[in-house]
Amino acid sequence: MNRKLRYFGIASLLLVWATATYCQTAPPPKDAPNEEKLPTADELSEKCAKGSGGKEAWAKLKTMVLNGTIEIPTFNATGKFEVFAKRPNKLLRTTSIMDGQFVQKEGFDGQAGWASDPQKGLRALTGAQLEQAKVESIFDTDARLKEVYPDLKVTGRAKVGDRDAYTAVAHEPGGKTLTMYLDTQTGLRIEEDSEGPDETGAVVKANILIEDYRAEGGVQVAHRIRISAPNVSLVIKIEDVKFNEPVDDAKFAMPAAN
Repeated sequence: MNRKLRYFGIASLLLVWATATYCQTAPPPKDAPNEEKLPTADELSEKCAKGSGGKEAWAKLKTMVLNGTIEIPTFNATGKFEVFAKRPNKLLRTTSIMDGQFVQKEGFDGQAGWASDPQKGLRALTGAQLEQAKVESIFDTDARLKEVYPDLKVTGRAKVGDRDAYTAVAHEPGGKTLTMYLDTQTGLRIEEDSEGPDETGAVVKANILIEDYRAEGGVQVAHRIRISAPNVSLVIKIEDVKFNEPVDDAKFAMPAAN
């Protein structure tokens, strides 16, 4: 979506927090259905755009505000999150865990990125972290997948539950490899495998299930995201979606240091 979030911005942000101290292992391979002619990366990108609502529908959306809940069964913890996104590439994510005992924010104002949390305080993003923030802040990723991921390569077919999917591989800043699973019928992204170093250099691997798509504002929005790694699991539920609400640009700027 904004895969926005990169949605999935939310997913990756929380996963880094929850798994920073663990050594991850790769997800198991999936059984592939019978081989047929695969679409090109451009064709798959167009299918994703159409399935997510279409480029014209996305073009009508200027802002998006998401609210929802987070469950972390591994630590018996719950929390809330809020996301503000504005075309073309402004993003603010706020995550509050355990009644505000852990609050993390990450923002991108179109040029500069920043983050804050209780452990590291407020800081500007640089290098690969800044480049990653740029990717995650793109408002309409699903409407232009190949443009966002120019090295996108369709690699085969797989099963996601009882659904057939095309597999496609792309790379993100900082050495992260992203394997996407797109429904062969709808074109929607229904699963992702992510592997790459975090800011400490430790390799983080995760499996993300993208579920419960619903029509919101003329586009398809996933309302449940399940993240699994060997030592942690998360469930993210989108409870409220608003499009084209007024959002001031100042919201995305890095706060002044205390």
